[in-house]
Amino acid sequence: FANRIATVSLDAYKSAVPKSHRDAMKQTCVAAIVAHYSKRCNQSEENKNVDGQLRVLGLGVGTKFISHDVLVDEQNNEACYGKRIRDCHAEVLARRAFRRQIALEILADLRRNCSSDSKAEIDYDKQSIIERVKCKNDDTQKNICFRLKPNVTIHFYASSAPCGNATLKKFVKMEKEIFDTSLGQDDWPQIEHIPIGAHSLRLGQFALLVKKDASAPASQDEENGIDVSVSKQQQPPSNICDPAESEQQPKKKKTKIWPCREDDAWCPPSCSITNYNKGTIHSCSDKICRWNCIGLQGSFLMPLLEAPMYMTTLTVGRKFSRAICQRAVCCRAEGFGDSSNDVYKLNHPALMETNVYLDESGTHQMEGVKTIGGDASFESNLCWVWWPGKGSNDADCIDGRTGLVSTNSSEDNVQKASYSDISTYSLLKINMEILCLCGAPLQVSLTDEKLSLPELRKLKRRLSAQYESAKDTFLRHRVFRDWCYRESRVQI
Repeated sequence: FANRIATVSLDAYKSAVPKSHRDAMKQTCVAAIVAHYSKRCNQSEENKNVDGQLRVLGLGVGTKFISHDVLVDEQNNEACYGKRIRDCHAEVLARRAFRRQIALEILADLRRNCSSDSKAEIDYDKQSIIERVKCKNDDTQKNICFRLKPNVTIHFYASSAPCGNATLKKFVKMEKEIFDTSLGQDDWPQIEHIPIGAHSLRLGQFALLVKKDASAPASQDEENGIDVSVSKQQQPPSNICDPAESEQQPKKKKTKIWPCREDDAWCPPSCSITNYNKGTIHSCSDKICRWNCIGLQGSFLMPLLEAPMYMTTLTVGRKFSRAICQRAVCCRAEGFGDSSNDVYKLNHPALMETNVYLDESGTHQMEGVKTIGGDASFESNLCWVWWPGKGSNDADCIDGRTGLVSTNSSEDNVQKASYSDISTYSLLKINMEILCLCGAPLQVSLTDEKLSLPELRKLKRRLSAQYESAKDTFLRHRVFRDWCYRESRVQI
């Protein structure tokens, strides 16, 4: 099954991304979110042809993210917030494309029911992964609610282990993967995730990591050669007291700094710690763990969904280690959603390795030795994204340096055009259209093409209060309470 997931994902990559780019940049990262249609009793004859079928719902290709300076500019410019894609790593692009596709399927269903012309919209019914259900809550807009079809499961593919904790080869015993040959082509392993002992928290076992940004401004302490993590946590007294007075003062217990917060030398390449002023955007491992807590669907679609959408499996190509991946993408969030009343639960996907690699000719290690599944170097600034409802087999090209659509895929002469259909701004627009058709009192207009971060946050809390509350709970978890908020990321 893992090989099937990898094959259909890479076939979509070869179909959507120009051959000229694939030939020039054989080493990149590809991620995809795939729907699996299982056999279901009593289904209509016209839908039986999708039994066991795999369908890519979102494809992402890329390894870049926008720099600190560009991030600051977007944050401070209220006229264009959300139009740049801050993180163009493949996993993030695939999830954004998935959210766009789900929104299009819901929108098509709503328009079909509003139109007397049965051919007014593209018929998504045969392969749509969602269906209407009777709402459990009376406060749902117009009693319109959707859920995943009972015979559909969601599967995540990454051509390489997600950056961050999933590539931290420490604190766990790694074992060679054993493949279960008894599983059929539509079956995946049902291996229970054994809780991980938190024995090395001080050394960074569960630590949050950010993508290292060379353009991030150094603090005055850094420029003077002082460790920023130490200077921030051990500030000198503001004034010098008289010795006699100091004896009368109660002695304060010194706070010992965790070794993992003193420097980032222990981190995987291209990553840093959250308090070291060397990064602004969280690693893909952190983000996937977050999606395994509060779902892949995002905030604005949740009011119309019966339950969060979680991945059933995660398939990885290069650098896969079950124990490390388990720790990175779910098990370090143990304790989240323990209450029986919680709609949001910690999801433990089945973890699988594939021997279907992106570059079958091998990848180059830094030592120059060529091996299948080894280390790779990524040079292209161009990133790609595709989803079925795009209306074209060609992927959109995103300039990873700007987060905007590139109209020319030439590395030497990239012309910046408009914002992408998977940008935060575009996703908000289509979600607003959906909520309007459902009768939601939005009290907001995007016709002036302006959006600020405070406005976006207020809108999310008003329209998707339950999801935002779950996100707050996630950010209070002992592992994730140091998450970098967007407001604090861009402060200089």
